[in-house]
Amino acid sequence: MPVLRLFVIAESPLFRAGLRAVLGQMEDGDIVGESAHPDARDVADTEAYPDVIVVDPGADGSADDLQELASDAQAPGILVLGPVLDDDRLATLLARRAWGYVPRDADPDRLRWSVRAVANGLLALDPSLATGLFLAPSDVLQPEPPAGADGGLDELTAREREVLRLVALGLPNKSIARDLAISEHTVKFHVAAILAKLGAGSRTEAAHIGARRGLVTL
Repeated sequence: MPVLRLFVIAESPLFRAGLRAVLGQMEDGDIVGESAHPDARDVADTEAYPDVIVVDPGADGSADDLQELASDAQAPGILVLGPVLDDDRLATLLARRAWGYVPRDADPDRLRWSVRAVANGLLALDPSLATGLFLAPSDVLQPEPPAGADGGLDELTAREREVLRLVALGLPNKSIARDLAISEHTVKFHVAAILAKLGAGSRTEAAHIGARRGLVTL
């Protein structure tokens, strides 16, 4: 299993310690650096360039605090802990990269799932923070129009949507079966049905289609 390289940014030393403790429990994650401020130079100076930056702008923080990270074309995926004061700018600021937006008080599992989603090139939005983003003057979050009529999205069952969400997190069939309390054979059946309905050639493509069309949420 490939190990995700993570970089933690938070002004509060106590908050950084908490993030290190939570993310340090990921078997597929490794914290390669940390900083008190969103400084792209600190990220670039790490020995192993990170796959995901987890950044807390602070309770009084602003989206502008992320400007330097967002302007770095080579910056990896960014997971923002919010809410931030002007979250309506996040969609525009973080366009053209994988990113996420979850509450500071998100439970540890949700935080880790969001990190994995961003690392897989997906958009990870917590529903409680999404309202302002969908009002942003940007098409970044608009679901991609399906080719043809509905592209099979309306045909996905509730169970298939659950399976697709876990596929998007990069979980193998065995883990999906355990999480949903179903057999691995049933998972394979659902994955095959999802690929057929979405017209996807692989699990990764199905995850990207679901994310672009607003089907995959965390």
